[in-house]
Amino acid sequence: MIRPPIYSDLATITGEAGRRDRTTFVALTVFSTVLQAAATITLVPLLGALFGDDPARAWPWVGLMVALLALVCAADVLATRAGLRVGFGLLDAVEGSGLTAIRALDPAELHSEKASRLRDLVTRTGPESVSALVLLGSPLIRAVLMTPLLAAFLLLVAWQLALVALLGGVALFAALEVGRRAVARSEEVYAESGRELDDRVLEFAWAQPTLRSAGVGTGTLDAVLAQKRSRGLRLVAWQVPGETLFTVVLQLTLLAFGVTTAALYLNGTLTGVTAAAMVVVLLRIVETTGSLSLLSTPLASAQRVLAELRDVVLEHGTSLVTSAGGENPKGGTALSAGVGTAAGGGSVVGGPRAVSVRGMRFDYPDGTRALHGLDLELPAGSTTVIVGASGSGKSTLLDILTGLREPTTGQVLLDGAPSTARERLSASSLVFQSTQLRPGTLQQNILGTELSATELDDLSDRAQLTDVLATLPHGWSTRVGEAGNALSGGERQRVGLARALAKPSGLLMVDEATSALDAITERAVTDALARLHGKRTTVIVTHRPALVALADRVVVLDAGRIVDSGPLDEVLARGGVFADLWRRWRESEGWQVPGGADAQAQTVGVAGG
Repeated sequence: MIRPPIYSDLATITGEAGRRDRTTFVALTVFSTVLQAAATITLVPLLGALFGDDPARAWPWVGLMVALLALVCAADVLATRAGLRVGFGLLDAVEGSGLTAIRALDPAELHSEKASRLRDLVTRTGPESVSALVLLGSPLIRAVLMTPLLAAFLLLVAWQLALVALLGGVALFAALEVGRRAVARSEEVYAESGRELDDRVLEFAWAQPTLRSAGVGTGTLDAVLAQKRSRGLRLVAWQVPGETLFTVVLQLTLLAFGVTTAALYLNGTLTGVTAAAMVVVLLRIVETTGSLSLLSTPLASAQRVLAELRDVVLEHGTSLVTSAGGENPKGGTALSAGVGTAAGGGSVVGGPRAVSVRGMRFDYPDGTRALHGLDLELPAGSTTVIVGASGSGKSTLLDILTGLREPTTGQVLLDGAPSTARERLSASSLVFQSTQLRPGTLQQNILGTELSATELDDLSDRAQLTDVLATLPHGWSTRVGEAGNALSGGERQRVGLARALAKPSGLLMVDEATSALDAITERAVTDALARLHGKRTTVIVTHRPALVALADRVVVLDAGRIVDSGPLDEVLARGGVFADLWRRWRESEGWQVPGGADAQAQTVGVAGG
């Protein structure tokens, strides 16, 4: 069956689950349109009887018209309900696929056009999609069907009028399509400028401290505003020719129908009453078809949005991916099932995972090669520390292990089986260099479910949060403020660690989590990580000796290649890149540590006390 593109996109997005509601909506709207056309044509015999010799003969026609209109009302109510259910299906698709697509973005794409389109899709399309089908679909179906239906019924009156109505309807739709295509092109440009403005506003707001200190004005933002205004005027300008063409065709259709009606009346084919009824028929055609001229812009926008959402659904489906610290679209933090078990007993669903990296290479979109054919084994329950100079590929490797990126070539195996980015993301918790919090309580920023006091105490103990909670006025129920500004940077980092520990994942990834902390807070985080040894497979990217001391194995990266690996004392004894890094770290912190095994012992001593 041939289906219009907009309906095909709708079917793809809402899937098999929405088939019944889609079919119900279309069928009832078609049924309602047929009844409305029949009620309109009923005016011909009704008026004929009313102004004839026996007006009482009009009552059956009045009864028929009332019955038809009652059925129209009932069909419209049921169609609206079905359309709203389809709209909620679209909303679910926007939330599910859209947020999954955002989570699947490569970090390098966070400020890209793709990210802007996804943000626009999630923040604007969701609320609008619920009623879009009812507000746009119903008028569209009625306008498409009303003219040919009335033309068919007019065959019972005069074939000449049926022909004029049909040709006039086709001409009106052709004029509308010409205008819609022009508007669609301009609407896409205007939407693009809107996304660009959103990006600039976010950047402008984010960079306020720097801009104020540098005395920078709003020149860039002003330029984008001017561009958006210009494109908005262009959108309006494209609407004018289409509406003008539609108006001209409409006037010609009215004239042709009126002339034909008058000619048929003058030659005796139509009675005066029937000719008067044709005015109502003509007005009905004008009403249904003319209403579409007001929908050309929203219809073009809806088609563009549905096409974009269809592509997202086809690529990402509607399943939700959760990760430590992410937000579930249904509310709360995105944590997998079993949080209570993990928080209460410190257990991990499935236990620590073994990770194997085979021939992994990663290239950035600009062609820069960040990693060159890495091979790496991370035994289950082990602690691996990745070190290297800035730009050596440490964070890129961690992103791939965590599932934030996919390697260009090669594989990452979990427990010996090839894994996708989605699977690794589900199996991992990540502690970032800085922890981002959302407004709400401390508990809401960590957990998605209510836990008992015992479970919360256990979690705070493992994350070294007990002393922080003691200073807060309401403990776990303390509100953290906008972006967590009620907490210090070190307190936020411990919250980030607690968030990662609350997720029952077998992999724990730590990316420079203590680089900006004072010595006391660093010791607390280091102690918390040390207590996890053997319970999770831990990978730490750091340049802090206290964290390096936790390693079962140190992996040294240089220019995207593994140049050395092994226990800390052995890697130090071999010299090379790591020994040079260690010397610089030691000098920057004022340490006096000899090489070899003694260095590890003294480092452990510092980390522990």
